[in-house]
Amino acid sequence: MKKLVLFMAGILLVGIILWQADFSQVFKVLKDFSFASLLFVCLLQLLTILLLNLQWYKISLDMGEKVFFKDFVYMNIVGTFVESITPSAKAGGEATKVYLLKNKMGFSTGKAAALVAVQKTISLLAFLFLNILSMGWFVASVKMEGLQVQIIFGSFLFLTVVLLVLILLILYPSKLLNFIRGLSIKKTWVEKLYDILVTLEATVRDMLKRKKQLLWQLTLSVVIWLLFSVKAYLIAKGLNIQLSFIGVAVITYLTYMIGMLPLLPGGVGTFEGSMVFFLLPLGITSHEGIALALILRFVTFWLVFLLSALCLGGQQLMKLQNFYSH
Repeated sequence: MKKLVLFMAGILLVGIILWQADFSQVFKVLKDFSFASLLFVCLLQLLTILLLNLQWYKISLDMGEKVFFKDFVYMNIVGTFVESITPSAKAGGEATKVYLLKNKMGFSTGKAAALVAVQKTISLLAFLFLNILSMGWFVASVKMEGLQVQIIFGSFLFLTVVLLVLILLILYPSKLLNFIRGLSIKKTWVEKLYDILVTLEATVRDMLKRKKQLLWQLTLSVVIWLLFSVKAYLIAKGLNIQLSFIGVAVITYLTYMIGMLPLLPGGVGTFEGSMVFFLLPLGITSHEGIALALILRFVTFWLVFLLSALCLGGQQLMKLQNFYSH
């Protein structure tokens, strides 16, 4: 309980940092960032989205599903919109993807769950690997305070537990089935879960035999996550923030790790405050840190959210137009 209180106190401190910031200084720093730099970083974000969709597409092909690339683009647009308006850790977005895979793309429930679970596990494995390296660098390079330790390791523990649950789910679904059978729930629900888990187990076992494909997917996930640190570094450079690429990368991954905690929709506020909180010991002022966080969040969150909202809004308008024209 004491650790939880300290952890929540750390998150509160992050909010206080944002509240006390001198935003007039923030705007001065933001003015130094050129439109050309912003455009280039936005293009890198579009490349990141393209690679992410490619990953979904390739995993589904490895599962033996005949799919179209554009269907995954639509699925991720909807998923991004949902996870942006729900508390982080992306649970809402993943559930939406399972629904779309089943009802819009013709996947069985088991294969839809398997695809989402496998992609999420591969992505988290790469992400936690980068965070282990980041924590090692931060601990060795920065004189850490108690709250920083609590926030970093609390966030890491949360994501590690999520990853372990996913690994257990995809490797040993029969164990989960035995547990479910012991619960007092409807027999029809148990039967549906049994079918899902049997399909999940068969699909994952088949995929695990293809080690080259799994290695390729892990490498792709690392590349996707590395692009986030590249974007952050280019933004820092454009703002004349004197920090090495490794330093920016470490702060970026630690910040994203905390931003994934299911506290606020999309990790809004938690992300920005955490970035400033970890940049301060590296000699970066709060207004410089907030400027960096705001631009990075615009590129990686708000831009993607707005594009998703526009695509979905345009689709609904076209449906209404077709409805009234008939």
